[in-house]
Amino acid sequence: MMNKRKEVCDFTKVFKSYQGKWVALSPADKKVVGSGNSPKEALKESIKKGTKEPIFLNVPSTDRSFVL
Repeated sequence: MMNKRKEVCDFTKVFKSYQGKWVALSPADKKVVGSGNSPKEALKESIKKGTKEPIFLNVPSTDRSFVL
């Protein structure tokens, strides 16, 4: 059985720039490809940039800690 290496992503900049928003991330490189007040808005922007199936992240509007 192969041991898969887990990928670590630093979302510090995303959390500071998109507080209170929904963010669409590209599955390949985890870069922001869309954002909005709802997942639907983030998806529309993502599709315009060529990413049809992004990963969604809801960024909290405060600096509270949470676990994903």
